[in-house]
Amino acid sequence: MTARCASMVMAAGAFLAAAVSAAAQTASTPSIALVDSRGRLAGHPLSETIAFVMVRDGLVAPAAIRPIYDADARTASGLATWASGGSVLYSSSDCSTGAYIATQMHAGARATSQVEIGGAVILYVGAIGMPVTVDVHSILYSTGCTARTVRQNGLSPVIATLNLTETYPPPLSLQ
Repeated sequence: MTARCASMVMAAGAFLAAAVSAAAQTASTPSIALVDSRGRLAGHPLSETIAFVMVRDGLVAPAAIRPIYDADARTASGLATWASGGSVLYSSSDCSTGAYIATQMHAGARATSQVEIGGAVILYVGAIGMPVTVDVHSILYSTGCTARTVRQNGLSPVIATLNLTETYPPPLSLQ
C-alpha cells in the first residue's frame, strides 16, 4: 500500500511539474523598458538603478541611472537621468591612450564606468575577460584629467564608449 501511495504521489508531482513548466513557457511577462525623452528605447532595467543599454550592434552594457530632483531635493515622479561619478584610468600621462576601468561585481555583465564631461555622461565599456594589472599614469574624472602614477590591478581595457546624454537624452522613465 505504501509503495502504491508513493507511486501515485510521484506521478501527481510529475504531472504538476509538467503543467507548471508548460504554463511558464506560454506565459508572457510584460517587458519593462527604459525610455528616453524622445520616446525611444534606451535600455532594459536590471534594477531601479541599472539598465542594460545597446552600445552598438552586438554590444550591450550596464549603465547607471539616478532620480531627478527638484529645487527642494525632492525626487521627481517617474523621471530619471544618467548617473555619473566614475573614473577612467590611462596608461598614458594625458588621458589619451590605454584606457582601463575597474571591474564590477555584477556577475556576467561587462565592466562600465560613467564620467560626466562637459555636461554629457559618457559610458566607458570594458572588455570581457579576467582583470589585468596596469601601470596607470593618468586618471580621468568629471573634473578633468589628473596625472597620477600607480600600479593598479582589477582593471578591464575599454573597448567602446557611448555618449549616453546625446544618444539617449534624459529625462528617462521606466515604462
